[in-house]
Amino acid sequence: MTKAVQRRLVLGAMAAGGLVALSGQRALAGQRHIGFMIYDTSIPFFSNLIKRAQETAAANNVTLNIQSGNGDLSTQIAVVEQFIAQQVDLILICPGDRRGIVPAVLQANAADVPVIAVNEEVDTSTGAKIITYVGVNDYVFGQRQGDLLVQAVGEKAKVALILGKLGTAAQLNRQAGLMATLKQHPGITIVGRQAADWDNAKALSVTQDYLNRYPQGTLDAIIDQGPEGVTGANFAARSGRTDVKFIMGDYPADVRNAILQGVVFGTVDQDPGPQGKLAIIDAVNWLSGKQSQVPRPNHYLPLPIVTKANVTSIPAAWGG
Repeated sequence: MTKAVQRRLVLGAMAAGGLVALSGQRALAGQRHIGFMIYDTSIPFFSNLIKRAQETAAANNVTLNIQSGNGDLSTQIAVVEQFIAQQVDLILICPGDRRGIVPAVLQANAADVPVIAVNEEVDTSTGAKIITYVGVNDYVFGQRQGDLLVQAVGEKAKVALILGKLGTAAQLNRQAGLMATLKQHPGITIVGRQAADWDNAKALSVTQDYLNRYPQGTLDAIIDQGPEGVTGANFAARSGRTDVKFIMGDYPADVRNAILQGVVFGTVDQDPGPQGKLAIIDAVNWLSGKQSQVPRPNHYLPLPIVTKANVTSIPAAWGG
């Protein structure tokens, strides 16, 4: 199936169901109608973000239509286009490609539909306009991972990186922040970089490759930009490779358990729940004429560091 055909099918399906439902909802006086495109709702990270967004929408008389982009740019654009056709009051977008989504944002701008970016940024250098970005500062995220690394290994070490999806804002900015921190610690050497696309199976494979390539005593740490590296950390522990310290990004339940067990040294806690909540609050404030209450151009959330020293006092950001 071609991208064009897939896009037409998405548009047709949403027009058949979503538009009819929304027209009925518009009869309810006083409600705001917000469309929320998330690039792939099947990713576990988004579960609490979606839940908190839905709860906050319900508490604020908002009809919230959440649609998945299924990890496909053409589908993501089609979803945004359909929200525009439905004449929603505002669009929230969590794009998989900060540049690729720009044509859809420009269409929303032309239709005077305000847009807020959530969790993933939009490239505004192209002329695309968003009200604000709700999420974390990924450059600071990378800096925090660098601070954790220095805590774990000191001033002299050989380190391997597991990157997220190449080219995404999170991957690029986290790497830039990490490298900025490591410039202050010249004794720490990066010996390898491989992408795992935020995928557990790929992260395990990359970890196994690093452990095979660097035998006992020749590799001091592995940093994963996301939480998926915990699978590799558990593998390393079972294999007796306690010489390698593991630094994660994000704080699901399995990472928390690994920190408690001493398998992971620490992580940077990006909690998705508040992102979903604050995105709705910012949207409601904007639509209610309270624009001054919306932090701009960015609504950054805190990024606490979690290690064995404080893990018992911080619940997991998501997961059972």
